[in-house]
Amino acid sequence: MPTMKLPLLVCAFGALLFTGAPRAIAASFDCSKATSATETLICKDAQTSALDDKLQQAYKAALVAVAPSSKKALIEEQRHWITYTRNICQDEACLQQAYTARIDVLARNEKDIINKLSCQVPAGGTDCVNVVAYRDPSVRIHSFNQSLAQAKHSGTIVSCSRLVNLPVGTVGSNNSFGGICTLQYGSQRKTVEICDDDMFGHFELQAADPGNISDKNLVDFTREHCFGG
Repeated sequence: MPTMKLPLLVCAFGALLFTGAPRAIAASFDCSKATSATETLICKDAQTSALDDKLQQAYKAALVAVAPSSKKALIEEQRHWITYTRNICQDEACLQQAYTARIDVLARNEKDIINKLSCQVPAGGTDCVNVVAYRDPSVRIHSFNQSLAQAKHSGTIVSCSRLVNLPVGTVGSNNSFGGICTLQYGSQRKTVEICDDDMFGHFELQAADPGNISDKNLVDFTREHCFGG
């Protein structure tokens, strides 16, 4: 007896019964188990979900390319990015910008995860000072929030986009850190310049002009308020 071919529509319906209704899957997590507002935003938007998939592939490639000595730093950096960059977004536009920037960083497939050291002349100075620009700007957030609490300043630092260190003297001497960060108090957020140090208890916070943010301005701010003894 010749084999009967079922109509395409019937086959498709049978497959749907077998597999269940299609559902969105982001690469780094199962959308059916999304619990946070950020995960929900990612899953409901096709473009953002696609970026999540692209980022996961870029991260896997970066883990393969990185030297064993820098692997721990890359893993910590990625966790910080999720907590302090991705998860503070409140809309798809912010998420897509964050994903695109992070993918660009991971796609370099750098062997060593290192911070950049340079020598810069501060405003009004003649001699250059050592400046360490951090690849992961989130590593000082905990300390910044401790300084905020000690100064009895309201709000919490929820993210940083830039972080510099102006070390004084040799290893083990004072380190003066400055960041361009997001301060949140209640439902309000604003961009601030913040600095503190490891030895003398210096601390300063001021509103930053989002249209006039530069590493040079951050170095000048940190040197003026939190540098040295």
